[in-house]
Amino acid sequence: MKIKICLLVGILAILILSGYGHSQDRIKDISTLKQDHAFYLSGKAADSAIVDDEIQKAFNESYTRRYFSVWHQDRPRCSREDVLWDFNKYGENPGYGENQRRHERSWVEALKQNASLDRYPNRGIRGIALVNTDLRALPTSRPCFEGLDSDSGYPFDRLQISAITANSPVYVSHVSQDKAWVHVETSTYFGWVNARDIAFVEESFARSWQNGRYAVLIRDRIPIYNEKGRFCFKAPLGAQFPLLREEGEFLDVMIAVADENRQAVLSVARLARENAVPRPFKMTRANLARVANELINQPYGWGGLHQNRDCSSMLMDFFAPFGIWLPRNSKQQAHEAGRFIDLGNLSPEEKEAAILSYGIPYATLIWRKGHIMLYMGSYEGKALIFHNMWGVTTQDPRGRKGRKVVGRSVITTLRPGIESCNGRAPGCDPLQSVLGMTLLLPNAPMPPEPASPSQVSNP
Repeated sequence: MKIKICLLVGILAILILSGYGHSQDRIKDISTLKQDHAFYLSGKAADSAIVDDEIQKAFNESYTRRYFSVWHQDRPRCSREDVLWDFNKYGENPGYGENQRRHERSWVEALKQNASLDRYPNRGIRGIALVNTDLRALPTSRPCFEGLDSDSGYPFDRLQISAITANSPVYVSHVSQDKAWVHVETSTYFGWVNARDIAFVEESFARSWQNGRYAVLIRDRIPIYNEKGRFCFKAPLGAQFPLLREEGEFLDVMIAVADENRQAVLSVARLARENAVPRPFKMTRANLARVANELINQPYGWGGLHQNRDCSSMLMDFFAPFGIWLPRNSKQQAHEAGRFIDLGNLSPEEKEAAILSYGIPYATLIWRKGHIMLYMGSYEGKALIFHNMWGVTTQDPRGRKGRKVVGRSVITTLRPGIESCNGRAPGCDPLQSVLGMTLLLPNAPMPPEPASPSQVSNP
C-alpha cells in the first residue's frame, strides 16, 4: 500500500511540475474567444470597404513594382560580405543537428568551400521558383538548432530564412561549386535555394509574365495542374500568377515550368473563382474576414519551415490578395510598412487605450520585439489581435518561468496567457512588451506626437 501511495504522489508531483515547464494546454483567450473572424463582423457593415479604390490601386501598383524588382536589377543587392556573414556566424557556433549532436566547425567550413565565394558573384540572371521552396542561410537542407529546448532551440532551425512561393521571381547571383545550390535574391530577402527548384528566365518569358494583370489565391494549399492535367505544386494563399482570361467560374493563368535546359517556359493552369480572384481583392470587412479565416489555426513554422508560416510571413500572405506589400520580418513590417506610432513609454493600459482609439481594424499592425500582430478591432471593450504565435511565458507562485506552446495562428486579446503570470510579473505580460503600432492606411488619424498618457487615455 505504501508503495502505491508513493507512486501516486510521485506521478501527481510530475504532473503538477510539468505545468510550469513546456505544455500544450490551451490558454484562456483561445478557449473563450470564438476563433472565427466572421463572428466579429456582427453589427458592422460587412460589405463596406475600409479604403477607397484609388488608395488600394496605388497600393497594388506599388506591390507589383516591388514584387518584380529583382527582375529589373543588373547586379546583386547584397555584397560578398553579406553572404559571408552567416558562414562566419555559424562557423563560430555551428549549433546542433537533427540527431541532437553538435555540428563540428568543419561542417560549416565544408559548406563554405563548396559555396566558392571567392568568385562571388558568378551569375547575374533572372530566375523563377518552380515549386514552393526554402530560402536558407547556408547551402544545406540540414538544420542548425541553437539548443534542444523549445524556447530558442528545437524546432527553430536557424538556417531557415524564409519560404519562397512557387512561381515567384528571383535574381540568381551565384551558383555553388557542385551546382546543387544557387544564391538568390527575392523582393524581400536573400539566401541559398536548392538549384533544382529554380529555372532561369529569358527576356521574352519575363515580358510575357509581367502582363500587368494578376490572379491571387484567397484559399490555402490549392493544387495547381498544367493544361495536360499534370500536377505541378500546391499553391499557398497569397500566391499569384499572370492572368490570361476570365471565363465564368474560372480564371486561366500562366504558370512556369522548366524545359530540359532548366529554362522557364510558359504553361497554363485553371483556377476556380472560389480559390482565386484578380488582384487586388476589394478590402471590405467581409473579404478581410474571409481571407483571415483561411489562415486561422494554421501551424506555426519558423522562417516558413515545412511551408508553414511564422508571424510576419502570415501577415505578408494575408495582405497579398489586397495588393499590400509587406517586408519579411516583424521589425521591418512595423517600421517600413506604414506610419509607426511609438507606444514603448506607455503603461499597458495606456497602450491598449491608444490602440483602441487610433487603430484601424485589419489595417493596423501591433509590434513587440520579435513578434508582429494584426489588430482586429474591439470586443467587449478589449482589443483583439490575430497572430501566428509559438507560445506564451508562464510563471508559477515560486517565480519559476515556463512556456505554454500554442504553435498556430489564433485570435487573442493583447494579453494572451496572462492568467499564467503569477502577479503579472515583469516580462510575463505580453502587453507590457508591446513597443508600437503601425497604421497601414495613409489617411488614418494620428495621435498627437509625442503621445502622452493624457492624450491616449482621453482622446
